[in-house]
Amino acid sequence: MSDSDENKLIRAADYMLSPEEMRRQEEQISASEDPFAALLLPDDRDTVLYGIFGDIPDYTNPEMEAIWDEVLEAEPEDVYEYCFKKGVDLFQDDGKPVPPWRDIAVMLKAIDKGILHLVK
Repeated sequence: MSDSDENKLIRAADYMLSPEEMRRQEEQISASEDPFAALLLPDDRDTVLYGIFGDIPDYTNPEMEAIWDEVLEAEPEDVYEYCFKKGVDLFQDDGKPVPPWRDIAVMLKAIDKGILHLVK
């Protein structure tokens, strides 16, 4: 996220697949003769993370794993507030956080700590 993006609130739920998109993809998979086609279905985690950051966390990196542990130990409300202050609204219309809310926090913290540099 660039400096100009910090003043904008990103709504993570906007990057999730709509029910219609999910249904369409499931129909395509059902119609496919490829037995491995279902493996190609994107999940909400990847869709949201790629949509916001253009990347997903690399948990093979020990520094990223340490951030993940930090996020897991934090109270969810603190994580929600942190992400909101960083410009990402984690909540869907039903009031629940998007599935990869912790991954989003990890990405934001990695950017803050200089571990991750994203150009978008």
